Amino acid sequence: MLKLTAWTALLLTATLLFYGKINVNLHRVTPQRTEINIFPDEHALISDASTAKRPTVRLPVAQPPQPKYAQQFQPAKRTTFLLDLPEPGQVLEQKEIPSIAVLKPSDSPLRRPAAIAKISDRSKLDVIAPMVSLSGGSFRMGSDTASERDQRPVHTVRLKPFRIDQYPVTNRQFRLFVSETQYVTTAERFGWSYLFDFKRKTWVRMVGASWRNPLGKNYSSDAELDAMGDLPVVHVSWDDAVAFCDWSGKRLPTEAEWEYAAKGGLLDAVYPWGNRRVVVGKHQANYWQGWFPDENTAEDGFLRLSPVGSFPANRYGIFDLGGNAWEWCGDRYAADYYRRSPLDNPLGPNSEDGETVTIPMLQIRWENGKFVSEEFAGVDEVAQRVIRGGSFLSAESGDAGYRVTARASQPQPLSFQDVGFRCVE
Repeated sequence: MLKLTAWTALLLTATLLFYGKINVNLHRVTPQRTEINIFPDEHALISDASTAKRPTVRLPVAQPPQPKYAQQFQPAKRTTFLLDLPEPGQVLEQKEIPSIAVLKPSDSPLRRPAAIAKISDRSKLDVIAPMVSLSGGSFRMGSDTASERDQRPVHTVRLKPFRIDQYPVTNRQFRLFVSETQYVTTAERFGWSYLFDFKRKTWVRMVGASWRNPLGKNYSSDAELDAMGDLPVVHVSWDDAVAFCDWSGKRLPTEAEWEYAAKGGLLDAVYPWGNRRVVVGKHQANYWQGWFPDENTAEDGFLRLSPVGSFPANRYGIFDLGGNAWEWCGDRYAADYYRRSPLDNPLGPNSEDGETVTIPMLQIRWENGKFVSEEFAGVDEVAQRVIRGGSFLSAESGDAGYRVTARASQPQPLSFQDVGFRCVE
């Protein structure tokens, strides 16, 4: 009898430990990994970030709406460092613009590619890119309580029905597009893209970074692309996103359509999933936990991108509308646009009212399998385009970028490690 009791107690203890372990793991969405380690330094960086000292105080500062302007591109926190040799995995000096004169040489890396052919068989894409039908109608857009004043005033918008991608466009989808069209992204034509350096705690221009090589380390084999297949495609410019839409027969969402979809039918939701950042002890999106850029505890289970669908959908059944990767919208950006936005199906400001920025045309030449030189080809004045949804770098303090009303913008031809897109039709 004593032996039976002891064996029973041992079995109960083992069962509790087993299920307890499962329950603990379910509170954290763990990265989906194959035998290929895409981000080899991720665990070390999470450990280092968790031991960083927390600043004593950091308060958000309200920014008033800015009028239309053209200025030199000096992106906040997207500074760079000088290294002599332009090799993959190295960062480049941010070049000074010698004059505001706009130059467009014939071989500019911003030269638009030829017209994109339509997809040969849409069913191939539909299998891996399901869409959700939304009925449209009226909703309240914007926020009167956000510290960023470009979200004001709250105004009524009326939309016609549309369909939207259930997930952001993934590397698997973009790979299908490139295989059919042989499209070359602007990052690949530039020879660099913006990457966040966790050790330096700042943005850098990374040689060789592109959608194929998200860290600039030449992840380009078929096996490595397969391993990244369910990650949202990033290092794509607004022009690249539009090219994908042209091929697929879709388009980028308007800013109003994006916010309507993100709210999921909730009247004044703060986040796509509701008003609480954490629900029953679980994070609902991939974003920065801690004080940016000094500490990221990675309590959501990810330091960088997460596979799409890793977190719960909103009430419309749409995933990843908060965090993970910012998403391009079709609209030009103007900080004061909400003051004059029309009631029905707003498309954003026109070319006269939208804000612009001048950027240097810096291109790295690729010859015989390596980068050989960096060339300055003048400057170009480009549109600022709306991005929405926040990313894995959006901090939980202040006006987090993954709030449904949060607005941001980036220059149309530039690409970043935390900016992707989804489509509508």
